[in-house]
Amino acid sequence: MEIEIDERTRQCSRCRQYRPIFEYRGLTETYEMTFYNNCAYCRRNNQLKDRRLVQVVIFRRDPTRGIQIMLSQRIHPDKPYFNMMQGTGGKVDVYTDNNGHEILETEEDAAMCETLEESGIILEEEKLQKIWSETVPSQLEWTARRCNVQDATYNVTLLIFIYPWDWIQEPIATESDKSSDWTWHTFQEVIFIYLIPMLQKNQDFIFQEMGKYFNYCEMESLDEQEENDISPLTEKEFNTFKKKTEKVTTKEIIAIEKYKKGVTLEINRLRGRLTRINKYLNNYYGRKYLQIFDFQDRNKVAEKVNCLLTLEEIRHNAPTEYSKIQNNVYRYTVHETGDKKNILRQLKIRTIKDYLNEDQAYAATIYQLALSYSNYQLI
Repeated sequence: MEIEIDERTRQCSRCRQYRPIFEYRGLTETYEMTFYNNCAYCRRNNQLKDRRLVQVVIFRRDPTRGIQIMLSQRIHPDKPYFNMMQGTGGKVDVYTDNNGHEILETEEDAAMCETLEESGIILEEEKLQKIWSETVPSQLEWTARRCNVQDATYNVTLLIFIYPWDWIQEPIATESDKSSDWTWHTFQEVIFIYLIPMLQKNQDFIFQEMGKYFNYCEMESLDEQEENDISPLTEKEFNTFKKKTEKVTTKEIIAIEKYKKGVTLEINRLRGRLTRINKYLNNYYGRKYLQIFDFQDRNKVAEKVNCLLTLEEIRHNAPTEYSKIQNNVYRYTVHETGDKKNILRQLKIRTIKDYLNEDQAYAATIYQLALSYSNYQLI
């Protein structure tokens, strides 16, 4: 069953909701894949186990032959795609935490690790470009053989990265029992080569993205001292740089990278502050029920109980403070959310002055509320 997508709103036609899970940037364009998870089809798709496979295509521009990519041939007779040509890459490792939940390593880490293991080349993450991704439901764990989502067990995602070779690290066939020596091939040669499927179907697109890389960047070799002497872009320089249309120089790229590091550090600092702010706010909103106590008793109750507690827990853990208010009259509302199997029951209690409109809530004493709603969470 194929899901229908509204091209104008990019929403699922059944549940009218969407959730983006992949957003990846080429050198000149940003691509986005949306994953729909609210209707029956989407919920089923969301329950599938996540498996990912990466391919890294390392490329260079030869002065005489043009753009070339680095490939090797799969020579292990018991492995899939025997005799086909491939780049570096493999599986994104899956780990299990203490609670039995699966955790995947990042795609970039997998790409760098597999490239190092297979060719001895050390990649720099900031130069690694993800240009293509496709997710298919599959019954096989590490094979993207499409099937009906109702019959699938896995979501297998295929990803292609490109990476510019630095002309320094020579590729080495470190897994000689699985693949041949690494060789360089032009587009005219590649179209006659038997590539693994994900590269075969995207070979034109791969070379187009590589062409954009060289059209956009004016590359030059810099030594370590020259790189250290380059200052990061300022905010004003960056705003001017955004309007630039001509080729970008290596020095400008390094200045942007240094500017990015500064921005990232500031983002991380602000993210830590935002986490603390949210903690304070959650603590405040989670304890608004304390307003039913006198000012002096609020701290005492807060020290004895946790957030999202019930009237029964207050009566058990703070009996003295509870006895003071059990005959007081308060306004209250009852909230019940969720499905029949998992219902979240909450009780909102406030003083009379907190409700400007008396019709908004019922009135009762704490003693009366405890009889009917003793195990409802207080909010």
